[in-house]
Amino acid sequence: MPPQAPILRVEAGAHTAPVSRLATDAAGRILASVSDDKTLRLWSLPEGTPLGVLRPPIGPLDEGELYAVALSPDGTRVIVGGQTGAAWDGTFSAYLFDTASGRMLARLPGQPAPFQHFAISPDGARVAAALGGRSGIRIWDTTNGRLLAEDSQDWQGAARMVVFDGEGRLAASSADGKIRLYDSAGRRIAERKPILDARPYGIAFSPDGALIAVGYENRLRVDVLMASDLRTILTPDVTGLTGEGLPAVAWASDGRGGVQLHAAGYARAATAAPGTANFLIRRWADFGHGPFRDIPAARDAIAQLLPLPGGGLAFAAADPGWGRLAPDGSLAQPPRPPGGDFRNTAAGLAASADGQLLRLVLRSGGPTLLFNAQASQLARGPGEGLVTARTQAAGLTVTDWQNRDRPRLNGQPLRLNEGEYSRSLAITPNDEGFLLGTDTYLRLYDRSGRLLDQIATSGTVWGVVAVDGLAVAALGDGTIRWYETNGRLAERGALFVHADAQRWVLWTPEGLFDHAAQGGQDLVGVHLNNGRAQAPEWASFQQAYRALFAPTAVRARLLGNTALTMARMNDLGEVRSRIGRLPTLAPGEACAIIGEACQPVAWAGGELPGGATALRLGFSVTDRGMGLGPLDVMVNDRIAARGMATAGVNIVEVPLDPGPNRVSARLYAEDRSLFAEGTAMELRRAGEPPPPPGAGRLIIVAVGVDEYRIGDLNLRFAVADARTVVEVLRARAAGVFREVLATTLLNRDATRSNILAALSAAAQIARPEDTFVLYLAGHGVRSEPDRHFLFLPHETASITDAGAMRNSALDENTMVAALARIRARDGFLFIDTCHAGQVTIDSLAALGNETGRFLLAASTSVQEALDSYDERNGVFAYAVREGMGGRAATDGEGRVSALSLGEWVTRRVPQLAAEKQHRQDAVFRTAQRDLRSFPLGAVAR
Repeated sequence: MPPQAPILRVEAGAHTAPVSRLATDAAGRILASVSDDKTLRLWSLPEGTPLGVLRPPIGPLDEGELYAVALSPDGTRVIVGGQTGAAWDGTFSAYLFDTASGRMLARLPGQPAPFQHFAISPDGARVAAALGGRSGIRIWDTTNGRLLAEDSQDWQGAARMVVFDGEGRLAASSADGKIRLYDSAGRRIAERKPILDARPYGIAFSPDGALIAVGYENRLRVDVLMASDLRTILTPDVTGLTGEGLPAVAWASDGRGGVQLHAAGYARAATAAPGTANFLIRRWADFGHGPFRDIPAARDAIAQLLPLPGGGLAFAAADPGWGRLAPDGSLAQPPRPPGGDFRNTAAGLAASADGQLLRLVLRSGGPTLLFNAQASQLARGPGEGLVTARTQAAGLTVTDWQNRDRPRLNGQPLRLNEGEYSRSLAITPNDEGFLLGTDTYLRLYDRSGRLLDQIATSGTVWGVVAVDGLAVAALGDGTIRWYETNGRLAERGALFVHADAQRWVLWTPEGLFDHAAQGGQDLVGVHLNNGRAQAPEWASFQQAYRALFAPTAVRARLLGNTALTMARMNDLGEVRSRIGRLPTLAPGEACAIIGEACQPVAWAGGELPGGATALRLGFSVTDRGMGLGPLDVMVNDRIAARGMATAGVNIVEVPLDPGPNRVSARLYAEDRSLFAEGTAMELRRAGEPPPPPGAGRLIIVAVGVDEYRIGDLNLRFAVADARTVVEVLRARAAGVFREVLATTLLNRDATRSNILAALSAAAQIARPEDTFVLYLAGHGVRSEPDRHFLFLPHETASITDAGAMRNSALDENTMVAALARIRARDGFLFIDTCHAGQVTIDSLAALGNETGRFLLAASTSVQEALDSYDERNGVFAYAVREGMGGRAATDGEGRVSALSLGEWVTRRVPQLAAEKQHRQDAVFRTAQRDLRSFPLGAVAR
């Protein structure tokens, strides 16, 4: 069986390792990409928006890396393979998936070598595979998987690519130097070595099938062959290119009736700066006879060029990512790596003596970042007193370690695996040994070169720094990882910083995590293999937020203290059984509401019909043992509808925003600790942009409770704080909002029914262009054992009777359902609570994750809350007042954004509390996939 233990994987919405291959359907609506990161991703064309991720079973090291993919002509099925299945079968398997549901339909087992490339015949009846080793090619019937033909005779190298022409002939390239041609029955009819001592790689039929273009992995050369007999008739001009080869070739339409020949690979511009888009695509006019043009396209090697049915082409790059050329040859979409690329920057990795403060650069030319693991902060700056890797010491002379496969200690070889290269070196403190990072391992040696321990890594170890008892390594998957080094290697934690240098996620090997205020909880998840022929389960940290968000435990774990982690994991129970029993949420019928009519729309997304105001969505729900909780529909990453799910078909209507709409769904298990994600739908409106930030009204609901039915609960400054926040938001609204509509509920008016009525009234008037603010000041408690947040309104009669308290409190679920009906695109939740039992920041942060709203919250004890900061306001409201008064960062027009206010308050609250000899922390969180802020007011300049 594939490994059954949970596997933590980065999920950044794009590939985190080199992209190997691309495929498209016959209409050019869907693009499939595969990568060494072990995912298959589907994208809509031409927009390039993500449609979904398909995951095969995976294992350690290279098991599960994907090198080959092909889509059926109608785009409904995709076949994928690579280094797949050998770890448990001893032979290799390809997997067939349904692109709409993600369900694995079939497995093609028993293959002798890794898959290098797939091609599907134009009629969809046959699929051909290029195999590694000397296993040649194979052709199967796509309807039943029957082997139709194979050819491994006389192959002296790996097959590289296979390609069909319009008549069903097949051509194959091979590392043994040959091009082989097959008829429609799979019989070899011709073969030839175009040039000696060269390794053909890329291969492409011209649109009319008369010509074959060949590119070489070890030559800066392209040959054009006659398809009939494989003789060379043209060698296009490669003047001015530098690099090792041109392994990618394609013929592509220019959209005006012309056909252009393209080639790429390792070719680059000699004068370009490192880290820039200096890898070129050369484009020759007139089938390769005409003049050429060089298009800077990628920062790293280009593995494949794929012509698109509508003209132009897509290309796979090691950046990582894929890009697209328009029919006229312009770069329509460059690769967009989602995380750090440490190949050229890892030498600058530095750490403090305890390994808790790091200095890193995500990519060449990028800013220097400082990450403080114990403060959960990412900032820009040089950092003082940090150490980098030491590579020299008395009596320890390590040579030939930099990008070499035969490193040596004091002249003696250090044994590596076949094909493994060393990439980084760090001598440990006190010179007692050293760490060697390679393509697949981090290895720990003593002074004599004796291997003490090794640990498999999730990517190439491009850099490593050794401090006392710890190693910090920068890996090829964009992560920074901490390893214990006291005689053995054991991972303590990992960090992934998004390419935007704002979102990040920090996690332990057990799966507990912390994340940036700006987001990041969706950047990593848990992969669970099922059987050999079953699609694995997947749940992002965002889906398991309530279960796994534990910043205090994460910080302790990085310091070597596992007590909090173990206690949390014991409370949580067996992770695999919980995620493996999540309810399923399958898409059903979907239509756009236009007046009284409802016009069908595709889950694959696209353009909305004119006049559409809402969607009616069908979902098929299945309970797999954890019970059913709320079914939420999110619009542009904020909650827009909530209802209780039932087994079977569920119908939900959800209003749409002006401009583009990203619609997704979440189905919670009954205990609400985890949710399943449904298919996301990307919809656009022709010619209609979204409204600009601040174009509407500011709608405020503020609640403050000083006086409770139980006198012992009374507070002093909750009412004043609610009034202050309304006043300061109203005062700063001029020039940003066209109107401010505020509802303030204080003391006896702050009942549960009145609060819900105020939220309902806000829902009646709110429009997508508006901004909504909810401010709650009073007592908050955490219910047990579900750890949910409860806000206590005025009429609270008991805090010892859990049932009575729940009946009178404003519970999380009711609050989220009420917020779901408020259509304002931008929203901010302020929660300023206190209680002797102290609500944990973890509980409050979950509210932001569920609603998709910005959340700024604080929690303190009753004793601390009784002492205001300035005899006017409590610490939290005082910090908000300062921030909106100009202390928070402003833009060029003096506007205070949601992000800048949140950052100010979280930094300021602990300082203000310390001045009063108290301890109080604040949490600021966003829950959007694409970080987007909005103004809350403006300061006069």
